[in-house]
Amino acid sequence: MKGLTNPLNYWLPIYQINTEIRIAHFLAQSCVETSNFSSLTEYTKNGGMEYEPSTKTGKAVGNKYPGDGPKYVGRGMLHLTGRENYDTYGKILRKDLIKYPNTVANDPNIAVRTAYEFWKKKLVNHYADKDHIRLVTYAVNGGYNGLSQRQSALEKIKK
Repeated sequence: MKGLTNPLNYWLPIYQINTEIRIAHFLAQSCVETSNFSSLTEYTKNGGMEYEPSTKTGKAVGNKYPGDGPKYVGRGMLHLTGRENYDTYGKILRKDLIKYPNTVANDPNIAVRTAYEFWKKKLVNHYADKDHIRLVTYAVNGGYNGLSQRQSALEKIKK
């Protein structure tokens, strides 16, 4: 994934991801969310249909209209998912992410900033400071998907 280094380095201190442990946790979570930094767009199981408004997951991420599932799949460093998140973080960044959702994957600055804003809103630094991988994972993922991979990534990054 080209172009991430400069935005990552520029925004880290601004978002207070400024200690070794905070950076390690952020990178470990990002590593798993992006399939080892290979894609800023989620590999969905069902083309995003698993996020349709008629599903429990789709409702949870604020999808309202048919087609929202595939349109608002996870994108960015921490996979922003769902209409509600695209709307919320688009407003924070003053970008129309509802109309242009691919911006989150195609613009490295937006891919990084949506992740940092999400990290900040969920108070993840607090859990990272305690080096609590389960709480960091839950805050980022809403569950424990890929917990063992996240733990492994964190251990490698710490070394």
